[in-house]
Amino acid sequence: MADQLGKQIEGCRVTSLADIVAPSLAGPCIDSGLTAVRTDGDRPVGLRESDEGVTEVPLPPVRRRRVASLARAVFQPYDKAAGLLFYGALGILTVQLIETFSAMIVLSQPFVDAFYGAARTVVTVGPNEAIATGPGWFKLFISATMLLGLGLAAAFTAGLVERVIGRRLTSLLGRRAVPRSDHVVVAGLGEVGLRLCLLLRRCGVGVVAIEEHPDSEIVGLAHELDLPVVIGRLADPSLLQRLSLERARALAAVTDNDLANIAVAVATRTVNEKLQVVLRAGDGEIANETRSLFAVGLVRDVHRIAAVELAAMALDWNADMVVCKDDEANLLFVDGSLKELSIDTVTQA
Repeated sequence: MADQLGKQIEGCRVTSLADIVAPSLAGPCIDSGLTAVRTDGDRPVGLRESDEGVTEVPLPPVRRRRVASLARAVFQPYDKAAGLLFYGALGILTVQLIETFSAMIVLSQPFVDAFYGAARTVVTVGPNEAIATGPGWFKLFISATMLLGLGLAAAFTAGLVERVIGRRLTSLLGRRAVPRSDHVVVAGLGEVGLRLCLLLRRCGVGVVAIEEHPDSEIVGLAHELDLPVVIGRLADPSLLQRLSLERARALAAVTDNDLANIAVAVATRTVNEKLQVVLRAGDGEIANETRSLFAVGLVRDVHRIAAVELAAMALDWNADMVVCKDDEANLLFVDGSLKELSIDTVTQA
């Protein structure tokens, strides 16, 4: 729609608040020393403050712990339905193998007959008919495995039904799997949160979003884009702990409610007090008062950032983007120089 509008109206430049502020939010999420991320080239680069202004630096490498992440995803799955499905299937297979080999050893059955008898037990049709002539202890053993198989089959069925009829906002494996280490947690999946998630993914950083409203249109869009989304209360410490904050890079609280973002920051400190926290702010008074009380996190005033960008567009200044330096929004030009937009500079223009 934005491209079509730009083509229809001559001289029209289309942008959005989310597109403007996402780079300034993503930078400190990736590394505390970055003020923003630039995505003009083929590969995103970081922007770091220096005495001369802002310099481009490579993004810090993402530590790929595939084996450890896979192990945590399998043995500590966030998605309960996927966990039931996986552990139910694994348990059923285990019962099948145990009964097969035990029948071969105790009852001297050939493999095919033993496997067939075990399958009857697993699918709750009935036990292996040859067990009736076996020893008593073996009958008790098979009775226990039958009860175990019944429970495992119920768990597998419950997980399968949930996966089929549910929205499946997360998965056990794949792109919608909840990352377990070196990731960023984004609290609030509005337009800003969605843009931030996509930018972080483009930078190679694992990301998971939290949203309170499952019927939100953005949640449906995130599902189509294979972004993992967790539904729950944003400031719930137990939920944040389940998202492995102790191994995360940062948490970004980017709802359109300043007080809600502050509540998320406080809850985050109870789980991991050393974690980098980036907050979206719109009301400068609330943000400044909170920072005067305690180190709540790095605050980005998105309205101020957007205002500077829009003013530069209106004045037809050839600025590259807006970056934050010392909590102030500045225009960044192609040569790396910064310019603070104030009433004096606007008057001179």
